[in-house]
Amino acid sequence: MGAAQNRIRALAEAFHRRGHKITVLTALPNYPTGKIFDDYRGYYKYKEDINGIEVIRSWLYVHKSRSALSSALSFLSFALTAYNVGSREVKSADLILWEYPPPFPGYTAMKLAKKWKACLVTNIADLWTHALEEQKVLRSRYILNKISAFEERIMRYSTAITGQTDGVLGNIKARLPESNPILWPNGADPDLFRPTTPSSQMKERFKVEGKFVVGYSGLHGRNHNLKLLLDAARILQSEENIIFMLCGDGFEKQKLIAYARQNELGNVQFHDPIPHNQLPELLSLFDVGVVIHRNLPGLKVVRSAKLFELMSMEIPILHCGESEGAEIVRKTDAGLVVPEEDARKVANAITTIRDSAKLKEWGENGRRHVIKNFDRKKISMELVEKLENLVRQT
Repeated sequence: MGAAQNRIRALAEAFHRRGHKITVLTALPNYPTGKIFDDYRGYYKYKEDINGIEVIRSWLYVHKSRSALSSALSFLSFALTAYNVGSREVKSADLILWEYPPPFPGYTAMKLAKKWKACLVTNIADLWTHALEEQKVLRSRYILNKISAFEERIMRYSTAITGQTDGVLGNIKARLPESNPILWPNGADPDLFRPTTPSSQMKERFKVEGKFVVGYSGLHGRNHNLKLLLDAARILQSEENIIFMLCGDGFEKQKLIAYARQNELGNVQFHDPIPHNQLPELLSLFDVGVVIHRNLPGLKVVRSAKLFELMSMEIPILHCGESEGAEIVRKTDAGLVVPEEDARKVANAITTIRDSAKLKEWGENGRRHVIKNFDRKKISMELVEKLENLVRQT
């Protein structure tokens, strides 16, 4: 589960379709619950085949704390075990692609690239060090500078650099003017995420029959500003036909549940995360899909993966927070944007969407844009072709 996981899986599948042998080095699955999944507990190494792709998982320290130290220990433990397992299980490679953040697996990727004389591709998913500083997760200027220095070191060592958004690529170019980073955007599979009418059984199961459903599905983390959505729900308590569904997990979830109980928000439901291939059935219940994050400079570059999945299903968007994703909603006329962290404006936008004659138009605009510009299979295959050329030229 997760944007990075689904993006990387789509790329691995594209490599496989082109006839390449793919090995994925990753951790024992634990996201987003913060606990290693039952079927993988007790293992140091776990090998499996997923649709022809070799997946090798290694142990890591799973942290349940929000502290920077706990997170660092978790990332570091995986970096160490991934090198140990990867260097033993994989004999050679032509290309290694690793995902940043966090930085620690970069050392693993760099050492393995040297060992195998492989091309190294660094993918920069977001401006992580900016976020650490803005959110005061890490206050040590010395450590932040060390992380930044490592970022530049590994980018200079890399044969190629990829990034998820224009803002990320702009940051890379500003720091390494000689670089030519490749855009690898998030997207959606229009065949999986297609317009779907929810079944009466689904409506009955989730108790949303006759309701206008305001839906959020994804991580309940510090950046996702879901308390703002609950404050909007509190304002709309008198609107009996509006219900809020929050699906997923994360460090903030229990606080959000407690806040909803404290404020007696009977119009809010919380649900557990579900596998990605089952997500369309759940999203089909949404009359409007919420994409929400805090208004921080480091998040202005964000294009949430959930945005494209909702758009692909012709679900109108309520985008809360300014970012590249918000600009996509505006540009395509796929819904409404509330740039301020203002619960009253969020509540007003929800009733505006509910009462609008443009619901169908917003949805159709969104799907059309995804099919044309953000089809994940096309994006993945285009990147594979670029990386094939890269290997041939080195």
